[in-house]
Amino acid sequence: MIRSILFHLIPLLLPFVVYAVYLYFNARAGGDKKWGKVSLAVTTMIGLLLMAVSLITLGLVSGSPREGTVYVPPRFEDGRLIDSQILPAEEQE
Repeated sequence: MIRSILFHLIPLLLPFVVYAVYLYFNARAGGDKKWGKVSLAVTTMIGLLLMAVSLITLGLVSGSPREGTVYVPPRFEDGRLIDSQILPAEEQE
């Protein structure tokens, strides 16, 4: 769970961190750039774009195989709750 949250949160925050580092070194070199509305909007858009790419990537490369599997919903057997399962098609009960 933490990994998937970080997988989306890091790309969102990465442009802000990079721009903050740029502003830090710019100020040390005598520059006078500051956070502005345009720079904040651009970094937000870049972060959202990177987050969307991470969502699409995670959706494409993760998950269970859909073909040849059967979903068995949760059920009661002998007074006990049996969890849901995804079984290969030939092992269906």
